[in-house]
Amino acid sequence: MRNDSKIVYRDGLKGVVCDWAGTAVDFGSLSPVSAFEEAFKDFGFEITRDEIRRFMGMYKKDHTREILRFTRERFKEQFGYDPKEETVETIYSKFEPSLLNCVRKYSKPIRGVVEFSREVRKMGLKLGSTTGYTEEMMKIVVEEARAHGYCPDYWAVPTARIPGRPHPFMIYENVIELQIYPMSAIVKIGDTVSDIQEAHNAGCWSIGVVVSGNELGLSEEEMETADPAVLKSKIKNGYKTLKDAGAHYVIDGIWDALPIIEEIDQRIRAGEQP
Repeated sequence: MRNDSKIVYRDGLKGVVCDWAGTAVDFGSLSPVSAFEEAFKDFGFEITRDEIRRFMGMYKKDHTREILRFTRERFKEQFGYDPKEETVETIYSKFEPSLLNCVRKYSKPIRGVVEFSREVRKMGLKLGSTTGYTEEMMKIVVEEARAHGYCPDYWAVPTARIPGRPHPFMIYENVIELQIYPMSAIVKIGDTVSDIQEAHNAGCWSIGVVVSGNELGLSEEEMETADPAVLKSKIKNGYKTLKDAGAHYVIDGIWDALPIIEEIDQRIRAGEQP
């Protein structure tokens, strides 16, 4: 006998999975940009910050590959050949030590993240995380963030076994390690299109972050001196970009996230799914 009844999950939110750079630490997501600029310059091929930020949030070797794909015509015009996998490896070999040299400087928690982590735990939620950084990079980031009061329950990195964003596997790893389910009871918070795609592919809720992250791409000091009209326009565009990518909610920064978390919890208890 066929049973077409559907079980509706109503037990509320179980966990939050946060991105790192631009969401939880490194206001403006500055460290990867600086390292990519240096690595490509050392190779003899200069790229723009917009070209770097276009693929932010990905595993950094994939990020290198995508920048070269996007700039292929200009690269071929300069060097006389298409970028190859050997080119990716050469530039990435310059990028990784450059990032390792500067990542500690940019690992201070963004305002509100320590308080946010404290409050979600009071709600009984697990706090996981995903990143585009390697394990070696993350050991530095986690150590520095912990010294300033921020320490998620788990962090996953992309590997040969677990591909990075936009694939959902790092979120799945968090779910397994933290023993939380179903996917519709998880929220992913991140500042890039690939973060939102990761959440969508995993089947969980998503919150996009604009002001502290990649879409704005400014330090707090740069924000203070920026032209207000230009700043307003960039923030508006950032909201649109993440919303168009499929984010369920878009906010300025993690300091605005707690009311959204509570709203999603209520929506789940009402029987809604992502």
